[in-house]
Amino acid sequence: MQLDIAEWIGVAAAAAVSVYAANVRTTMPLRIAAIVASALAMIYSVLHGFYPVVVLVLIVLAINLWRLIGMMRLLRGIDAALKGDMNVEWLLPYTRPKHFEAGQIMMARGDYATAAFYIVSGEVEIVELNQTAGQGTLLGEIGLFAPDGRRTATVRCKTDVEAAVLDYDQFKELYFQNPQFGFRLLHLVVARLQRAAPPSGALV
Repeated sequence: MQLDIAEWIGVAAAAAVSVYAANVRTTMPLRIAAIVASALAMIYSVLHGFYPVVVLVLIVLAINLWRLIGMMRLLRGIDAALKGDMNVEWLLPYTRPKHFEAGQIMMARGDYATAAFYIVSGEVEIVELNQTAGQGTLLGEIGLFAPDGRRTATVRCKTDVEAAVLDYDQFKELYFQNPQFGFRLLHLVVARLQRAAPPSGALV
């Protein structure tokens, strides 16, 4: 079956998009490739009168555009945080709220770690370190790097606590959208380890 010039162009464009998508390393370029592919598919379907396909492609295109806009907002937030101080309030839009009663264990040493907690209000005690943490503190991020995936300390609520929970799957998404986020997170982890270091201050 012979192909006309328009179809050859379409095949070449689809091949180019496929090669591009296969070589990118982050999610945003994949979304862009999906949008381009959807646009090409929609043009092809309109030209050939495949109108049910046009409707389907429009839905996929709208979803990818919505996700791309969300990713762009996320990247702006990450970039702003990387240029600012160690405040992590910019993470709040990607969290879910959770309430803890006074005396309740927020996380226990040895438990499997699945999320980090940002303290919105209230105070907690990091039992093993005999330290108190309050509003604006991010806890539990070290578990993300623990080889066995378990908590390294117990956190007990000294007062009623309002926390924002950030699941580790969300952490991973933030990292893959902007690898610099990983360095920012490592800064937080190292700062926590330094505060927990022995009197000599030596860490190896």
